[in-house]
Amino acid sequence: MTSPEDFLLATPLQARAKVTFQRIVDAAKDLLVEGGLAGLSTDAVAQRAEVNIATLYKYFANREALIRYLAVSFSQAQTESLRAAIASFSPDAPIHLVLPQLIDTMVRDWTREPSSRAIQSIFLMDPILYAEYSRASVDVAEALGQFRDPWGFEGTEDDWQRMHAVFGDCAIALLDRAAKSDPEEQEKTVNELKALALAYFAVRMR
Repeated sequence: MTSPEDFLLATPLQARAKVTFQRIVDAAKDLLVEGGLAGLSTDAVAQRAEVNIATLYKYFANREALIRYLAVSFSQAQTESLRAAIASFSPDAPIHLVLPQLIDTMVRDWTREPSSRAIQSIFLMDPILYAEYSRASVDVAEALGQFRDPWGFEGTEDDWQRMHAVFGDCAIALLDRAAKSDPEEQEKTVNELKALALAYFAVRMR
């Protein structure tokens, strides 16, 4: 299991160091919101955070490590959000209620964390991040396992996990499109994603 800390050269321990580290992270997020990945450089982050570039390199080896740290942090937070949402449903909740609400949870997550919109697509381009995203899809599939029988799923556990992994790849592409669209187009894209989810999983339901 990948952890955000896997991309750190050092972990801030003292209170002052933690404040400085958080300024670096917050500065990177702000730059992602303002200019996307193209606007993110270690020099720009250090300048925005008002720290010496050497301080940034104390924690992150390079720009790639910083991006991976942010991406995995968001992925794990979103997985926990989805787990919490799944736990809130009764065991007999119908699929047409559960799946759309899970998609709404994902949308709310990147609405609350605007910087995540800039890194949606990178999960499919970076092998390390793709592995993390695939693991997250399996985690969600396991959490949804309680609904396999009530929903009438026909297939093995491997089939169940594979369906979630495949749908996860499709979902992140559409969520990336939605995140970069104006509000009206975003709503339409999210609704298309909900319809796609229901149609896709219905194929394997009795």
